[in-house]
Amino acid sequence: MLPEQREALDEILVKIRSGRLTRRTFLERAVALGLTSTVAGSLLEACGGSGSGSGGSGPTTIVWQTENDNSGTYPAIVDAYNKTNKDNVHVVWHNGPSDTSSLITLYDNTLRARSATFDVYNIDVVWPAQFASNGWTLDLSSRWPASDRANYLPGPIKSCTYNGQIVAAPMRTDLGILYYRTDLISTAPATYDQMTSAAKASLSKVKIGYAWQGAQYEGLVCDFVEVLAGYGGSVLDPNNSKSVTVNSPEGVAALTEMVSWVGTISPIAITTYAEEACRQAFQNGDAALMRNWPYAYSLGNASGSKVAGKFDITPLPYGGSGTVGHSCVGGWNMAINAFTKNPDAAWSFMNYVLGTDAQKTLAIQGSFTPALNSVYSDPDVKTKQPLFTKLAPILQNSLPRPVSPVYTDLSNLIQVNIHQALAKQVTPAAALSALQSQLQALVNK
Repeated sequence: MLPEQREALDEILVKIRSGRLTRRTFLERAVALGLTSTVAGSLLEACGGSGSGSGGSGPTTIVWQTENDNSGTYPAIVDAYNKTNKDNVHVVWHNGPSDTSSLITLYDNTLRARSATFDVYNIDVVWPAQFASNGWTLDLSSRWPASDRANYLPGPIKSCTYNGQIVAAPMRTDLGILYYRTDLISTAPATYDQMTSAAKASLSKVKIGYAWQGAQYEGLVCDFVEVLAGYGGSVLDPNNSKSVTVNSPEGVAALTEMVSWVGTISPIAITTYAEEACRQAFQNGDAALMRNWPYAYSLGNASGSKVAGKFDITPLPYGGSGTVGHSCVGGWNMAINAFTKNPDAAWSFMNYVLGTDAQKTLAIQGSFTPALNSVYSDPDVKTKQPLFTKLAPILQNSLPRPVSPVYTDLSNLIQVNIHQALAKQVTPAAALSALQSQLQALVNK
């Protein structure tokens, strides 16, 4: 949406919320701005837009904007909250785009305009400091006592803290894992050499030996730092965020490994694959191995999946002189839009999502890895979602993406340079040499 279109949309949203615009006129203008009738209707519902201006005694309607969820878990949580909450709040869920680059663009455009088109929104674990420093989130410290926060995984809590304030709340964490077909591969590969051999051997039975995220977006950063860590390398010195370490022998070996997969055990088109393309290929029986997040586990075992009961998970491999594989830590935090007119209603819903019922729904229905500690020992979760008994050792070796106050720019530079190497436009050595110089200039600013 162009800036002038967004400005016009914000204007009619303000008018409908204040009762200065009729329902019909709002819908006509929203559609004229390029919104579909469905989206326009959702926005109208979110604004409580009757056009009457009477205020009424109906529920307070808020919008929850999230990352992409195709598991049905998020709408299930919303439905449960809408049916059970005693705070007279109604939540409308807006599903996000399938890649995080598009989502952060949506957030950037909306929040820079100081818009309240959504009240609660999900942010990647690497975004809270950036969003809070821009004044886009509300401080939750007074609403969410430290005694309650102690019940959640410490890593995700840390990702929600900025300048001593709690600027978001951890909904779920995430980690990269290796999926493999047990009907094609008898032993889980521990090294990248073993994985490559297993993938090659399977190509007589499947179209894709190994499916992973090779498109130029945030997912590629996750995949790259995992392989890099498995080879013993890093993007930044863990003890000094001003020291760039990516252009190392370990880095060159890791990127050379990834480039070697393109056009061999992975199709050339892997450079366009995000998570969903990988999941669909694996779930349809077209791939022998896949790097993805835990959400793909329950979907892979769902009715209609061609690989249900035919796959398992294992830690990501290692290579070179490495001795252990490392998963990239992902996950999603919830924040309250600093420009919302309904902060109490927003917190009511957020507090519900942080609670036991919603956190168990995340685990059981979506195979998402919740932030609430008690879920991992819950008998119901263990029985219905055996995945969680396998994640503990993988979580222990997981590592964050590079920690930097300029993470978004840093990520963009990694995406561009690594993707150029995967597309075989430059050599791995040249890509890392350029990336080293660009990152060093960035962190020195």
